[in-house]
Amino acid sequence: MSRNLIFKNKLEEMFALIITTLTLTFCAVGLKATTVLIQSPGVVKVREGETVLIQCVLKSSNVRDTVDKFTVHWYNSRNKLNQEGIVLSLYVDGGVYRLWGFSDRFQLSRNVTSNSYSLTISDVKTTDSADYTCGIWGHLFGNGTRLNVTSADVPVLMQSPSLERVTEGHTARLWCTMTRARVEDTDVHWYRKLPEQDLEWVSTHEAGGRLAVGPGFKERFQPSRDTSNSSFILTVTDVKPSDSAVYYCTVWGDISGNGTQLVVTNPLDDPVLIQYPPFSRVLEGVTVQLQCALYNASVNDTDVHWYHQRPGNNSEWAMSHFVDGNVNKSSCISDRFKSYRNFTSNSYILSITNVSISDTAVYNCSVWNYIYGAGTQLNVTDANPPILIQSPSLEHVTESQSAWLECSMKNVAVGDTDVHWYRKLPGQDMEWVLTHEAGKSIRRRPGVTERFLPYRDTSNNSFILTVTDVVLNDSAVYYCTVWGDISGNGTQLIVIKPYETLSWKILGSITACVVVLVLLFCILIIAICYVKKWACFQHRLKPEGCSTEDLNTVSATVTAERQAKPQAATNVTVSEESEMYYADIQFLRQNTKGPTVTITEETTEYAVIKRA
Repeated sequence: MSRNLIFKNKLEEMFALIITTLTLTFCAVGLKATTVLIQSPGVVKVREGETVLIQCVLKSSNVRDTVDKFTVHWYNSRNKLNQEGIVLSLYVDGGVYRLWGFSDRFQLSRNVTSNSYSLTISDVKTTDSADYTCGIWGHLFGNGTRLNVTSADVPVLMQSPSLERVTEGHTARLWCTMTRARVEDTDVHWYRKLPEQDLEWVSTHEAGGRLAVGPGFKERFQPSRDTSNSSFILTVTDVKPSDSAVYYCTVWGDISGNGTQLVVTNPLDDPVLIQYPPFSRVLEGVTVQLQCALYNASVNDTDVHWYHQRPGNNSEWAMSHFVDGNVNKSSCISDRFKSYRNFTSNSYILSITNVSISDTAVYNCSVWNYIYGAGTQLNVTDANPPILIQSPSLEHVTESQSAWLECSMKNVAVGDTDVHWYRKLPGQDMEWVLTHEAGKSIRRRPGVTERFLPYRDTSNNSFILTVTDVVLNDSAVYYCTVWGDISGNGTQLIVIKPYETLSWKILGSITACVVVLVLLFCILIIAICYVKKWACFQHRLKPEGCSTEDLNTVSATVTAERQAKPQAATNVTVSEESEMYYADIQFLRQNTKGPTVTITEETTEYAVIKRA
């Protein structure tokens, strides 16, 4: 063979090698460019216990590229399509890799006829909910399958409130409670419908926590979950009039709530809730009614929500009473709790029948989701009820002075009991004034100033209410109350003007003077009578102008002459040299001894007495 022939053959071989290399390269590039994994279904929703089949079909322009020639990996997170995200693998030789926690319920297979890979999950659990993605070569992936596993029943969404009024600049909270599925395993989508416009996507909150927000809904629109109440929440901060719309929550793409009408109002239109009694202590088995009076709005047009806070726990939603009459309750609220409206007093009523000690809590009413009542502390006990005695029953106080009202309690120590003071103004209903809690804090009704000051006197086991600088409008009947329904007998406080007090004082002084004068006059009359009687008595015993010695002398003379000459006294001769005195002498029947003669009858004799 000549040298030229050899060179020619070498050159042909080199060209053939180059052509073969280029062909293979072009084929490889063409394979990559035309090879895809088509995964189906995109979303699958199943109930617990069912079986799920997920397929990935290999499409390639190279007929030699079949599924039996490549290892397939399965990922369960769209965010980890790398070596760390692999949970299952099916190798070319048929071997299977399973990440810990993935049991034999997860079966991998390949079908050469359909040129596809399959993932079969049997007896699915709610914990299997995730994104599953197939992949080969480490860089070619399917489009993923979203698996949602729920309980046996289809989820039900209940939105509350149906109408939400929020003042401009405040915060609105829209609730969407889901049953028959777990909120932590379910994506939720929020939409809104403005007047005369189409439905508008607001945000999506995925089960994994990822948040997607529509254009124009950043920052102020924040979705969240409350797993304790199985609810989705959409919070809208710093609300504006343009936020007024109907908002809807949606799960599984086609299950929606009933909608919430958000109305943004003027700040001057805010309602006010007055809740009473602020404290209620009752015995087990009785019925309790808690009331919330609404001002600046009508209970007929406003939803009301009730919350309760048990000792040592956070406040929890208890129930909602909507304007259409529907009532939603928390799972821990029994049928003993009923809500209704009193249109006469424009109030919401929460009635609890057959109360038990477990019902002890603070209950709050709320409208518009940010306006709350002051709360009612309900204490249920089996102790003996206390007894309240108020004093005085009637209290007159001069205007600008201070009134002192006392309420003594038996069977319970005042230091352990909240006391509530009420008053009834003439022609008006009973109204709450203030509450003095056992912890010493004081809550007053709006408009009640610090002129009304309560405190406790533990030495007398009494509650005291002092009213300083009283005015005429303070006149009312005041009642002390404990345990919500145990009241005192009341104290009538009457505030009078200062000149009325002076008139009463003058009248009292005049009355006192008249009484004293009458007494003095009576004493004077009695004294005159006694003096007169004494004078008469002295006159009968002693003649006028005679001394005791003269009277004795006359008595002796008359006695002696009576013994000698009984009739001598009737013929008496008057001596010119002597003065004549007549003595009217009363002789009494008596027995005498010695020389005195016994007188047997009463006689009156006249004797002439000559003064020596």
